[in-house]
Amino acid sequence: MLFTLGVRVLVLGTQAHQDSGRSAAAAATHPDTSNHPVYYAGFFHPYPNAGGGGERVLWTMIKAIQDKYPFVVCVVYSGDRIARDDLVRSVQSKFGLAIRAESLYVVDLQWRSWVDHKYPRLTLLLQSIGSILLAAEAVHRFAPDMFIDTVGYAFTYPLVAMLSARVPIISYTHYPTISSDMQTMVSSRESGFNNDPRIARSPALSSLKSAYYLAMAHAYAFAGSFASIVMTNSSWTHDHIVKLFDMPRMTKVVYPPCDTTALARFPLDNRRNIVMSLAQFRPEKNHRLQIDAFAKFLDEHPQHKAPPAAAKPALADILSSDPEFPQLVMLGGARNLDDEARAESLRQLAKSLGIERQVHVVVNAPWSQVLKWLERSSLGIHTMRDEHFGINIVEMMAAGLLTIAHDSAGPKLDIITPAIHAVNGEVAAPSERDASAYLAAQEQGEAAEFRVGMVATTADEFAQMIAFGLGVAGPVEQALRTAARVAATTKFSEAAFCTAFYRRFGPVVRWLDIQNSDNDEE
Repeated sequence: MLFTLGVRVLVLGTQAHQDSGRSAAAAATHPDTSNHPVYYAGFFHPYPNAGGGGERVLWTMIKAIQDKYPFVVCVVYSGDRIARDDLVRSVQSKFGLAIRAESLYVVDLQWRSWVDHKYPRLTLLLQSIGSILLAAEAVHRFAPDMFIDTVGYAFTYPLVAMLSARVPIISYTHYPTISSDMQTMVSSRESGFNNDPRIARSPALSSLKSAYYLAMAHAYAFAGSFASIVMTNSSWTHDHIVKLFDMPRMTKVVYPPCDTTALARFPLDNRRNIVMSLAQFRPEKNHRLQIDAFAKFLDEHPQHKAPPAAAKPALADILSSDPEFPQLVMLGGARNLDDEARAESLRQLAKSLGIERQVHVVVNAPWSQVLKWLERSSLGIHTMRDEHFGINIVEMMAAGLLTIAHDSAGPKLDIITPAIHAVNGEVAAPSERDASAYLAAQEQGEAAEFRVGMVATTADEFAQMIAFGLGVAGPVEQALRTAARVAATTKFSEAAFCTAFYRRFGPVVRWLDIQNSDNDEE
């Protein structure tokens, strides 16, 4: 009891300090409180100005609240050092979402470096501790009525619960901090993004890391149990979170929002000779695999490789006319200098492989420019293993791209299903007869199923899929593009997200109403 009281005083400060924070927020915002008292929803999202799928979830959630609950002020805990009006304009530019500044309040965080990816060892532990410290700063600067974590920092939940039992904790988890897949990779001594080759080669170090992961899994499960409502972005994430948090009734899949309306208007034919990717330049996205696969494709199909004397086409030229040779255009956001350096390393990799004339790395492109690439590109590629969901995959499918994703997790279970696979080293392509039957059913408005994209695992398989995608034509191509769009626009729309989110958020608002009603009676 004394420990809890001490933490509350240390983190929240005096009542005068808390009242000062509320007064500042009240002076800067103008929610509609004509029929309901104001509530403050604190969104713990230290990178709100990034341009990834997680940020689209954040801002679509905020817009949904503004549309249905005008008395709620959305408080964004931000480490981006950006003014509110500039942030609103940035969201409009990147995602096409109109956020109302009068019910948005930004709390600047100074300690975000604690969660930045800078720990060479014990990354999970140190970043988890860092998230707790950052959350302490957040609630110290402003104590909300509800705490909404839209990143997946579950280790912050016990701290928030300790500060006040009256603050419900809403979790939207994109990716579990630790999963059984990660534990299996270590125990099987397989090297990868989360397992250094030096550790994988050592039985002793692998055993030690397995014990460390097991301890972290237990701690993560304990922390997650403090959440009031848990939403996950995919079946894969849901299954892992249910096993860890052990709250199946309170854990629901809410597919991330994809504003597919504009994308679905793009024509399906006359596509450019372009393979595009759309993902933040983070290490787990594995952009290097895209370049390796593209290089293999060019080596195996030399007629598509630009000669050394050929000039590298400008991006504007690629958009305006079909390039003579296939181009790989990699678009993505950079959160910090590490991401910028990673993007530059991709340019250097393409140069070392002799394909720099056909590879373009585009950092922090505005949404208006991304739309142009989605409208004109022929293929989409996404190479992250165990991608929790993949909003960008859905966007590419809705735009009509033939999309290739890693054969794992969200893309495998939720998005690209049914998919084209490589079988015995050959692409198992659907027949023209099946394609024609599907297209005929679509014209008649009848229910029908067809492959919606391609999946691969290795650079060789991705290269095979690139070759197939750039070479397919006729009814098979048309059916693939049509089926992909139908799947994306019916299952993963922004409207579907908002409907599912309201089902989770509404009970929280009603619970707060009951709590306030009880307080008034007292």
